[in-house]
Amino acid sequence: MDKITKPTFAIIGAGNGGHAFYAHLSKMQFEASLYEIDHEKVKTLKEKGFIKAEGEFQHEAPLIVSNNIGETIKDKAVIMIVVPSIYHKSLVANMVPYLQDGQIIVLNPGATGGALEIRNLLDEKECQAEVTIAETSTLLYACRSPKPGEVIIGSIKDKLYLAALPSNRTESVLKVINQAFPQYSGMKNVLETSLSNVNAIVHPAPTILNAGRIEASLPFKYYIDGVTPSIAQLVEQLDQERLAIGKKLSLDLCSISEWYSLSYKVPGPTLYDKIRQVEAYQGIQAQTSLNTRYLFEDIPTGLVPMSDLAKQIGVETPLMDAFIRMGNSLLNRDFRKEGRSLQDLGLNNKTCEEIVSYVS
Repeated sequence: MDKITKPTFAIIGAGNGGHAFYAHLSKMQFEASLYEIDHEKVKTLKEKGFIKAEGEFQHEAPLIVSNNIGETIKDKAVIMIVVPSIYHKSLVANMVPYLQDGQIIVLNPGATGGALEIRNLLDEKECQAEVTIAETSTLLYACRSPKPGEVIIGSIKDKLYLAALPSNRTESVLKVINQAFPQYSGMKNVLETSLSNVNAIVHPAPTILNAGRIEASLPFKYYIDGVTPSIAQLVEQLDQERLAIGKKLSLDLCSISEWYSLSYKVPGPTLYDKIRQVEAYQGIQAQTSLNTRYLFEDIPTGLVPMSDLAKQIGVETPLMDAFIRMGNSLLNRDFRKEGRSLQDLGLNNKTCEEIVSYVS
């Protein structure tokens, strides 16, 4: 593709994050198009004609929306994928015939190993286009879309991270992305963004430990009521396993407590104190079913590849393994089998040194 001064964007997925990205880009006067696989949702959005954003800013964004993925991504400089990570692989597989040289695909976020999985997929599909794959460590927004065409943006993070594969392309990606989103900073490589996947740490454990009241349909606020002092302490212990994996791969990851300070500017001596001060969390209600993304997404594309990577490089993860087993039992599924394998990521049987070399 020809280089352009002001990038154009394709937003893939009209969920919470997709609504937020589209409305935000429109407010900043960047050209964007929106893709959604659900035909009925596209029909509803077309009938409405705009996305109304409230919260951090108020804006009505005129809609260009389609369920034709080729049409949506054509000639767009940046393809922002904002769908659950369990759908990344199948979604990008459908894009392959339409990808163009010079396009940037950004997984928002990549979860654990997203960019690696997609790079492997494009190689398997013998993709002819020269594209760059990048991933973020988390979603830019704390947001909710109560119905199609509406989004409430509780907060926009002050800082979050991005890395490209290979890592020597990160700076060139940031030069494009930062024109719209200065909040993104570069990380060392996609191992660092993948192992900065805090959703895998802060979602499955509290959900599983609140399983009783979720199934009993007892209303409570997920973060404010569901993350008690003892649960927050356990989450921090789980986080120590993530940090140990990073250390073995020569990565200096920030702890989940430090991440909250950086992302939401909240002070406090403990994770529990910091979570309770996040303004965007105040109204977030807990799930009403255990069949939730906090388990069926954050275990197979979060904890599973972390745990498998840990085993390969000789790091013990007893808490991760326990929560994977409990998730399997609660939902009667096999997340080890369903999840991202090291083979999917192109990391199978590699040493620490070989893994670091592979992403560089």
